Amino acid sequence: MPEISEVRLTSEWVTQKNKDRTIVEVEYLNSNKLSMVEDINVIGTTLSATSRGKEMKLLFNNIPVVITLGMSGGFKNFKERLDDSNMGWKHAHIRFTMSDGNIFIWTDVRRFGKSLGKDWGTKRGPDIFDEEELFRKNILDNLEHRDFGKPAHEVLMNQQWFNGIGNYLRAEIIGKWDVNPFQPIRDIIDKPFLGHLISQVHDSYRLGGGELYTWMNENKTPINRDITWSDWMQFYGKRENMKDKQKRTFWFDKKWKKDLEV
Repeated sequence: MPEISEVRLTSEWVTQKNKDRTIVEVEYLNSNKLSMVEDINVIGTTLSATSRGKEMKLLFNNIPVVITLGMSGGFKNFKERLDDSNMGWKHAHIRFTMSDGNIFIWTDVRRFGKSLGKDWGTKRGPDIFDEEELFRKNILDNLEHRDFGKPAHEVLMNQQWFNGIGNYLRAEIIGKWDVNPFQPIRDIIDKPFLGHLISQVHDSYRLGGGELYTWMNENKTPINRDITWSDWMQFYGKRENMKDKQKRTFWFDKKWKKDLEV
C-alpha cells in the first residue's frame, strides 16, 4: 500500500495541483530518502508526475526522477507552514515553496519511499492502465515460465508479471473470481481471468483508491459513486487469513482453507 490505483491517483493530483505554479524555494530535511531530487536545481521549475504500476516519475521541467511511495508516502499541499501537530507536516521530508505561496510537501510516515533512478524499473511488467495489451501479452506468452507454477496468491504479488498489484488487490481479484488461491496460477489464467483482474484494478481507481493506513486521496473525487469502498472491498481484512512466504497477510474465502492445509 499504496498500489497501482493509489500511485496513479497521486501522480494525477501532483500534476493537477502544480500546473499553474513553479517552485521558488525548497527545504530538504535530513530524513529525505528521495535523494536524487536533491541533485536537480528545482528552483523555477514546474512539477508534474506520471505513474507506471507502483512507480511514480516526478518531472521537474521534464527532468525525471522515479520514486516509490513505499508504504505511506505521498504529497500534500498547505497554504501556510504548520507545526508537528499535523501528521503530514511532521513527517515531511521535502518542502517545496510554490510561486503562489503554498507549500507542497513530500511526506512519508514510515520512510520506505525512495528515489530509484531516471527511468522505470526494468524488472517490472507493463502498466495495466496504459499498456493493457502488453500486460496481457506479457503473461499469456510466458505461461510456461516456472513462476506460473507457483500458488496464485503468491504470483499475483510478483511485479515482473503483475506490476502494481499489492495486498488488497490480490485478495479482491482472486476472492471475487472464486477459485482456489493455493493452486498454481497457471491453472486459472486465461483471457476472462485477466479481464476480471483488469476490471478490479479499474474499479479501485474509479472508487478513488483505498484510503488504508496513512494513504489519502487528496483529490477527493471518486469517479464511481454508485458503490462505497467498503461495499466493494469484500475480502481484504474481512475473511479467513494466513501469512504468505513474505510474511504478508492474505485474506481468502474460508472454504479454501482445506486446500491450504493439504
